[in-house]
Amino acid sequence: MKSSVLRTLVTLGLSAFSSVALLAQDRMCATIPFDFTIGAKSLAAGKYCVKQAHESIVHIENVDNRSGIFAMTLNAEPNKRPGNATLTFHRYGNTYFLARMADGTSGRQFFTSVAEKELIAKASSPQPKTERTIVASK
Repeated sequence: MKSSVLRTLVTLGLSAFSSVALLAQDRMCATIPFDFTIGAKSLAAGKYCVKQAHESIVHIENVDNRSGIFAMTLNAEPNKRPGNATLTFHRYGNTYFLARMADGTSGRQFFTSVAEKELIAKASSPQPKTERTIVASK
């Protein structure tokens, strides 16, 4: 009885560990040369690593100071060219919002923040934003 319980616990522990190891493979890193926003959080320019922490949750970590945040995402199209990992930002003047991350096999889209919605509402033209894409390494 004890050995069966122990075997079950070890199996569950190993399966949880292997899931974490698989998620860590989706990590992409890039140097972001400008300050940007995700949700309600503003992040300084620097080197960041982004990885899927759960099916719909992404972890964004500043490599230099080890600070990070978690953000909810939606499924998005992968990049058209396999092997290219990218982070895409929406730009309004000098304000950037992380909008999307993708590689050749999968993509994640970030929710539009309240601050970004406010900028869209204040804009005088129907297409106020531009996009800036940064190539990331896997």
